[in-house]
Amino acid sequence: MKRKHPLRRIVLGTAATVSGVVLLLALKQPGSGGGETVAQNQPGQAPPVAATAQPGGGDAGAGAGAGAGAGAGGARTVTGDVAQTQYGPVQVSLTVSGGKITGAQAVKTPKSGPQSDQIAKDSIPKLNRQAVAAAKVDTVSGATYTSEGYAKSLQSALDKAGAR
Repeated sequence: MKRKHPLRRIVLGTAATVSGVVLLLALKQPGSGGGETVAQNQPGQAPPVAATAQPGGGDAGAGAGAGAGAGAGGARTVTGDVAQTQYGPVQVSLTVSGGKITGAQAVKTPKSGPQSDQIAKDSIPKLNRQAVAAAKVDTVSGATYTSEGYAKSLQSALDKAGAR
């Protein structure tokens, strides 16, 4: 009866263990990265047109609020507080005109790795549209922490703007 080679088993077992340890050490921990700044607006400056949702979905008046911050009914930009999530900070900036939200954008999004970047890329536009449409957001599937952080920062911005 032929005996199997025990040394071969030992070498293969050791190689598998080392590979597993290397893979575990290569994983990036959530929250180890900082926040990525998406946009930098100066006070009184309107957000980029791509981030501003126009009521009715049309282009009419796109960019018209860029210099209209002086009057009582003019557009103004309000930035909410930074909300810390498990994967990094979330901060929302709103453009308010005539007491209504005319634009919303995430100024900071979580950045803790490629998966976090993809989640933010998919969920932030949905959250921006929800904020403009209803001044509230529902949790986006697969982006629970980002959605909760967005909602906290959105509420902070609404409080600062005086809208509820």
